[in-house]
Amino acid sequence: MTVNGHSNGVNGAGPSTLSPLQVEPSSVEAARILPQALELVQNFIASGEQPDTYVAPWGSIPDFRKAVSLSLPDKTASDDALLDAIKLVFDNSVNPWTGRFLDKLYAAPTPVGIAADLVLSAVNANAHVMSASPVLSLAEERCVEGLCELFGFTEKKADGLTMPGGSSANTLAVQTALANLFPKFRTQGMLGVMQQLTEEKRAPRPLLFTSSQSHYSLDKAAISSGLGLDSVVKVDCDDAGRMDPKALDHALTAAKEQGTGTPFLINATSGTTVLGSFDPLPELSAVARKHNCWLHIDGSWGGPIVFSHRQTYSDLMKGSHLADSITINPHKLLNVPLQCSFLLVRDADTLSANSLDAAYLFHSKDRRENAAMKTMGCGRRGDALKFWLYWVRYGKNGFGAHVDAGLALAIELVEYIRSKPTEIELGPLADPLFLQICFRPLQPGRVDDSASWQLDAEEVKKRSAATQHVYQELKTRRMFAVDFAPLPNGIGDYIRLVVHPRTKMEDLKTLVDQVAEIGQSYWKQQA
Repeated sequence: MTVNGHSNGVNGAGPSTLSPLQVEPSSVEAARILPQALELVQNFIASGEQPDTYVAPWGSIPDFRKAVSLSLPDKTASDDALLDAIKLVFDNSVNPWTGRFLDKLYAAPTPVGIAADLVLSAVNANAHVMSASPVLSLAEERCVEGLCELFGFTEKKADGLTMPGGSSANTLAVQTALANLFPKFRTQGMLGVMQQLTEEKRAPRPLLFTSSQSHYSLDKAAISSGLGLDSVVKVDCDDAGRMDPKALDHALTAAKEQGTGTPFLINATSGTTVLGSFDPLPELSAVARKHNCWLHIDGSWGGPIVFSHRQTYSDLMKGSHLADSITINPHKLLNVPLQCSFLLVRDADTLSANSLDAAYLFHSKDRRENAAMKTMGCGRRGDALKFWLYWVRYGKNGFGAHVDAGLALAIELVEYIRSKPTEIELGPLADPLFLQICFRPLQPGRVDDSASWQLDAEEVKKRSAATQHVYQELKTRRMFAVDFAPLPNGIGDYIRLVVHPRTKMEDLKTLVDQVAEIGQSYWKQQA
């Protein structure tokens, strides 16, 4: 039987719909298009492996906008037009496969990750309920179990789930803490929280405490949770960027004594964005217990240090078992494709505060079968599958060796920078050193005096200007992608690079040499 010329055959007998999205069996279209698309992927990777390939196709966003436009056609396009569109994406994208993308906290995935994303797209399952995504849900469950075991969440039945990014995971942690510590939050929102605190003769403003070097997502979480930015208290850090437990204790005590608010959550950062510093977890957990606060660890960047075979580094997560919740992003340090983030909780029951009875969707009370019961969202990509396939391929020991390779690179690079005391000024470093290194060009005739970091405002301004000039010149050259950032204690802007474990040391040294060369030229022009 045909309808308007379309067969309604089944079992692959031919097109059975009126939709222009399927004018032939999908298997036929896939066999024709996917190999050609895969060839473009392989060419992109191979191009990145060539030493003369630019890491960024354009030196500036305005130039890019002038040169590239994307069409939205009315009519169906041919295979060639589709493949041309895919090629346009590759030709105008940052190429992380160069190994010279040192700008952000993520880098190129591995081919395993590309395969994993292909699998996810092919099955196209929503991981909100297990009946729709049996293996994806099981992979998520297993990865959560493995991570909880690593972080020491073993006393109670722990739980967790993937989230669309570390910011979302941190926000859910704040919302979960509010709902568990203030039961009225679930039904009455912040009004109920204020009423509860007033009845308990406590200051009616819940306060979230985090370090001055923490990620901005904690501020966003305060906005999203209805707390507002004024409920976020930033705590001083030491010279290595770690939150000071004594300063934290003092801030908590002062808030209660002065009636400015009621502390409810302490956020500890494991791997700060700029310096890569780790807050001292055992000391912070003691402060959290003293003040009856929920302890959350934002390990979005540094959490994978738990895999390290070097005790000095794996011990940076010592005390993680005392936290109430932890965020970790395998899509950063472990090179799993974006996005792949987890929120873990020490007590599975705390996530029940996020559950609602949706009889049309959830047909049991078992949260393992209904992952969407644990979060505020519904549609969920099965991102845990990517991490599970990585774990299958590389193993826990492989993750540890990967992290340790990055640490070895960072240590060697710092020594190389220190060998140039008249050309490069080294910024503050995490203690122990992690994977971020901050440095800037030094004015000729000076010797690196960064150990004291006692600079007047005019000198800070001059050195920051030199840093920004180097940054812009590197963008123009397009061979390296790095960032710059203001460092703590008002010492100005520094070039900040992220040492990814798969980066080549010769590339890192070349980058340092270019910063020195550009900087020397700049200072001569200023003389």
